[in-house]
Amino acid sequence: MNLQDQAISWFLVIFGTFTPIYFLFKVLGLHGFQRLTSFIPGNTLLHRLNPLTKLVLIAGITITASSSIWWIGALEGVTLSMFFVPLRRLRAIMEFSFMQIVGMSWGFAVFTPPYTINLVFHSYSVIWTFPGYFRYLGYVTDLSYQALEYGFQVSMRVWAMLLASSLFLLTTTTTDVVRALESIRFPRSLTLSIMVGMAFAPRIFSVMEDAYNLQQLREEGPLYKVSALYRSLIPVAIFLFRRARLTGLALETRGFMRGKRRLYWKLDRKDELVITLVILLTVVDLVLVGAGLIPAIPFR
Repeated sequence: MNLQDQAISWFLVIFGTFTPIYFLFKVLGLHGFQRLTSFIPGNTLLHRLNPLTKLVLIAGITITASSSIWWIGALEGVTLSMFFVPLRRLRAIMEFSFMQIVGMSWGFAVFTPPYTINLVFHSYSVIWTFPGYFRYLGYVTDLSYQALEYGFQVSMRVWAMLLASSLFLLTTTTTDVVRALESIRFPRSLTLSIMVGMAFAPRIFSVMEDAYNLQQLREEGPLYKVSALYRSLIPVAIFLFRRARLTGLALETRGFMRGKRRLYWKLDRKDELVITLVILLTVVDLVLVGAGLIPAIPFR
């Protein structure tokens, strides 16, 4: 392989690897992650739904997108994207979607064995051959059109799940989730895990952004920006340890898991309608998959 082919190979690797990273830190930024995980007050349809209804919706989307043909997940993702418009988060979620799709498509394309690609597509059309030493990096040296398509299909299946999870965080408060889970006598230990995750996620992104920006002030240069990312992990870790300690003290002071369950929520008509529709569509999808009318994993 001549020098030009090796240069093109490294360009493809750098483009596929660093494009998502560029969108992560320069376009979307850690502040963008915070905006996609923080509750937004409002009166939209999703705000009015019971948290249990939204959890059932996420479960239905996860089952149908992961078990069916890729365009089922793509249709669900496009539909869910429209719900970000009244929340004024459409641009942020599109930037995140581009980063996720490009990153997953390239990752699966260059690391999936040819055996799996042949199993799915029954063909393997090589469009580029990397140098032999790329296999020491874990790369498949023969990049095929089918491998790129396979990576895109996998990203579509995950895309809908991520959008549904983001909508849940944007339209549901931690208190509402705790009340809803208490109403169905969900294990309190798991309820605590969900509550802490929802409460800490936006705060972690905010602290990471502040720590990263402060580390960048110490010195300028592109290489130092990379090292600043690693240096910012220490303040974030200290923050997490402190918050975990304070959370534990607060739970112990208030006697968490000592009192009786007193909160009960009832589903109204719109919640019952949405849950019925989600269950019906999920069952129909699984039946069609089982009958072979909709291809399932590992097939297209």
